[in-house]
Amino acid sequence: MKIKTCLYAMIGAWIFAGSPAYSADKVTIHVSYVNSYMKPIHEEIARRFSQLHPDIAVVLSSPVEAWGDQVQRTILDSATGNRPDIAEHAFNLFGQIADRGLAQPLDSLIKQEKDWASMGYSPALTSLGTYQGKIWGLPFRISTPIIFYNADLLRSVAENPPEFPSDWQGILQVAKRISALGDQRVGMFFDYQADGNWTFQALLNLRGGQLVTSEGKIGFNNAEGLSALTTLNEIGQSGMIDMPREQARQSFAAGILGMYVGSSSQLGNLLKASGNKFSIGTASLPRSASNARIPVGGGIYMLTTKDPKKQAAAWEYIKFATGPVAQTSVVEQTGMMPSNDLPAHDPNLLGKFYSENPLYLASLEQLPIVTTWTAFPGPNSVKISDTIREHLRAVVTLKAKPDIALAAMTKDVEALLR
Repeated sequence: MKIKTCLYAMIGAWIFAGSPAYSADKVTIHVSYVNSYMKPIHEEIARRFSQLHPDIAVVLSSPVEAWGDQVQRTILDSATGNRPDIAEHAFNLFGQIADRGLAQPLDSLIKQEKDWASMGYSPALTSLGTYQGKIWGLPFRISTPIIFYNADLLRSVAENPPEFPSDWQGILQVAKRISALGDQRVGMFFDYQADGNWTFQALLNLRGGQLVTSEGKIGFNNAEGLSALTTLNEIGQSGMIDMPREQARQSFAAGILGMYVGSSSQLGNLLKASGNKFSIGTASLPRSASNARIPVGGGIYMLTTKDPKKQAAAWEYIKFATGPVAQTSVVEQTGMMPSNDLPAHDPNLLGKFYSENPLYLASLEQLPIVTTWTAFPGPNSVKISDTIREHLRAVVTLKAKPDIALAAMTKDVEALLR
């Protein structure tokens, strides 16, 4: 981790989201989270919680922007005596926090909840925070990779409007036609830069492959891996311009990028940024195997305090933030899936919302095929992710052929695993 990130974690400003005054009988809990675009949502949840629990003050951290940095921040804060009471960690990295003894399992707290079975936490959801037989956190946000597309641009070049292509061949043909329009038009941007090689894992999983085996070994050195890299290479050939992911989102919102492949969590932001200048559509990524899966992105809320009084207060906050009311706000403002089973079936929460906002269904409809977002084990996990990302960059920018990149990527990851 860079020095400035360490310093940022040590001296980062804390934003008070509860009552403006601290009283002697109040319990103050600190919540550490990721991504500045989530700030308004966290502030709203903290404000609502404080109204229901005036005896608990909530303090929100200044967020880091990458999940790997969040791991390092929690480690550093714990070492310097500034450990938060609740920390959000990615599905693929929270095991590192558990392994270091920096969080408390929730099993005993869950057993004390008499109505747990009716609170909307299905076994499928709690499994996302389960590691080595224990529940280490409850999902706070769940997203999947989807395709955002400029429906107006697609209609201008598609052979069969308004149908969106169902396979990569058809999608890439449309991308090439959009790029050929000129005037700064770009057919597609695939967010290969996503943390933890999330979108690359999606390409693998949708082909029946995997990034990491159950034994923690390389899972992509095979036909599925070559096929995934070939698709990336073809996206590059369609005219994709390599740029920072935020710039790609801005290009999409400006109407010059035809398709953006990234997290469903960006839907709310893209709708606001585009300002109704054009019609936005959403679609699932193509599946090419009977056992196709899609990795969930996002993270869980982990209980990181050891103080019994703060644990009780933090547990109340975790339940509220992952409960139906807060999750309704998360879905409406982002496009993520709810991490609680109740709101989608409640007409007063998300039932009506989904019927009136079909764009948000692209992610929800993938729920039957979701799978775990995996990471390589060991101290080099984040470094391996960074290494894979550079190979993906070489493929999508046409600097490396898929087969050559696959061999090089395998060799580099094997070295880091050793």
